[in-house]
Amino acid sequence: MRKIKFDIIKKMKKIPVIIPFFKDHNALNEAKESLAIQKIATEIFIRDNTNDNILYTKAINEGLRKFCFSNLHDYILVMNQDANLSPNCLEVLFKTMEDNPKCGIATPVAVDSQGNSTWYGGLEAFPWGRHRTKENKDKEFEPFHTPWANGACMMFRVNMIKEIGLLDENMRFICSDADYSFTARSRGWEILVAPGAIIEHALGASASLENDWLNKVKLADQIYFGEKWLSGDLYKKLAYEGSKLTMLMVVDELRKSKAYLHLNKKTIKTEDI
Repeated sequence: MRKIKFDIIKKMKKIPVIIPFFKDHNALNEAKESLAIQKIATEIFIRDNTNDNILYTKAINEGLRKFCFSNLHDYILVMNQDANLSPNCLEVLFKTMEDNPKCGIATPVAVDSQGNSTWYGGLEAFPWGRHRTKENKDKEFEPFHTPWANGACMMFRVNMIKEIGLLDENMRFICSDADYSFTARSRGWEILVAPGAIIEHALGASASLENDWLNKVKLADQIYFGEKWLSGDLYKKLAYEGSKLTMLMVVDELRKSKAYLHLNKKTIKTEDI
C-alpha cells in the first residue's frame, strides 16, 4: 500500500476518535498515547461511563452524533479504551478507505501483548462472534473482505453513517459491531480488514466473566441479534401477521416468487425488478 505524502497529511481533515471509557485510566492513557504518535491529526471524544454506564453502543452513538452530521469530517474512528494503535495504524486505515470508495468500514488486525494474533477478520457472528486468527509468518498486505468488523477498533466512512444511520442500541454491549457490519453490507458497502494496520488488544480484555450483570446484558444482546437476523422473531413482533407467520409459510411464498420470476425472466426487464 502506498504511503501518504507528508504535504497531503498536513492538509487532511482531523479524524475524530470515539472512546467509551470505564474506570481504567491506565488503559485509557496508553490508548491516547498511541493516538498521539499517529501522523494524522485526531480529535478525541471520550464518553465517560464511570458514573452512568450506558455501555458500548450508546457511547459510540453519542460520539457519532457529535461528529458525523457537521460535514467537517470524512471518517471517524471508534476504539476501545484498551486498544493501542501501531504508529502507522491510522494512516493505513485512511489509505484503505481512500483507495476503496465502496468501503464503509475499515478495521485493523489485532494482536495481544506478545504479538499473537487475536483478530484477523470475523468468522461466525452468531452466537458470540468467532475470530479468525493467523500465524504472524503468513503475512498479508492487501486489504481483504470480512463478514463483520471488530468493534475494538473500526474506521467508519461518514457518508455511510449518513446513509444507514447509527448503531442499533437494542444491542447494548456486544453484537452491535457485527449487526452494523451486516447493515452496511446489505446497503452495498464493503467491510475491509487492513492487515498493515495493527492494534494491540487482548481477547476478552473488555469484560469480566465474573460480572453477572454484564453477562446478562451480553446474553440479551445475543438473543436480540438472533431475533433480528436469524429467527424472524423480531419481524413477528413488529408485523401485522405476528405469531401467525411461520417459517414454512415464508419458505413457500419465497419459492412461489422465485418460480414466477424464473418462468417470466424473458419478459421481465431487469430494470423493472
